Amino acid sequence: MLLLAFTASCTDANDMEADLDLASSEAEQVDKADGPATWDVAPTLHVGARAFDGAQQGGRRVHPVWIAGATSAPVTFDVEVAAAEGYDVRFAVLGPIKNGVRPVLAADGYASRKSIAKARVATKLSGEHLIVVGSYNLARETFYDVTARCANTACNAKVDILASPKAGALVAMQTNRLLQANLGAVLATRNFDVELELWVSPPGQSWNAVKVATSVASGNQVNAILPASVKAGDDIQLVVRKAGGAVLDSGVLTRFAPTATAFARTDAILLGDLVSVQIGGVVGFFEGVAEMSLRSVTHNREIATHTVRAELPGAVGNGFGAFDATFAPELFNAEGVVNPVLPRDGEKLSVGWIDGNGGYRRLGCFEYCNDLAGTGSCTGGPRACN
Repeated sequence: MLLLAFTASCTDANDMEADLDLASSEAEQVDKADGPATWDVAPTLHVGARAFDGAQQGGRRVHPVWIAGATSAPVTFDVEVAAAEGYDVRFAVLGPIKNGVRPVLAADGYASRKSIAKARVATKLSGEHLIVVGSYNLARETFYDVTARCANTACNAKVDILASPKAGALVAMQTNRLLQANLGAVLATRNFDVELELWVSPPGQSWNAVKVATSVASGNQVNAILPASVKAGDDIQLVVRKAGGAVLDSGVLTRFAPTATAFARTDAILLGDLVSVQIGGVVGFFEGVAEMSLRSVTHNREIATHTVRAELPGAVGNGFGAFDATFAPELFNAEGVVNPVLPRDGEKLSVGWIDGNGGYRRLGCFEYCNDLAGTGSCTGGPRACN
């Protein structure tokens, strides 16, 4: 048994060395350019958050992540890249660029084909690290989930451009519309000014975001007043850049919640082609979970449910948090008969959550209107629940 364990340990170590050698050899060819055309840069990856992404055949997808390591206090974090079914992945973690070179700190999936690649990284460097993802040998396209997570509690204060708020947090609660943010340790010794941009959109509609404010940091603090046009439940993307220059963080997604109360944005519902309904807002979480329900007021019946989990680094396990629920009822039953509870145009629906006693707590009501042809009489939008 001891011999078997020793052999397995040696095999793992040999694989790790092979991965590092292969990744380092490849990085030496491209690091001075710091990102050739085949390196496609993704949005900033925040520690503790999960991102779904993909890389083209022959290409690499580059995920920037900010870490404040030091020789006297290395920061240890775990990286995992899990391929979608039927695909494979590899990745390398590169340190901050210095003298035109980025050191390879860790790698996996280079020496052998893997559907899940992972590595623990202990970095003594401070700045922008890169997680470079591709398929095995870059032989084909690939799709995957990528995460970077702290390996210990000491790491938490040393990651991300923003120390607060974190992705998924509620902001400007009971502050008279004042949004407060703090820069992370990775910018503590900077010699340039930093700007915070506020991009606002309805919940779950980041493609409709509009910049509403820009504020310059004072020390490690940066504040901004939300204009009156920003509604409760709006998403606020916090973009950090060098003043008048390069973007440092492409956006920390937060939600405006001026008061500690639950609500649903029934004025900003997204409807899918196949009767799916997406609604965002704020709700109470218990032990990291909120059970949401979509119901017909017209017919007094449940249509679909959705379990929301507080998984983002800025979310709280117990208390109010942002929710984005997608209700997608089955179109047909096991016998191939059309689901009788599917919503119809003009039907009044409600959205709410299930409390600890199993009761339904309604958040708001709206008229269902998915009239793609534009020939019906429904108009959609919020409705009184009575």
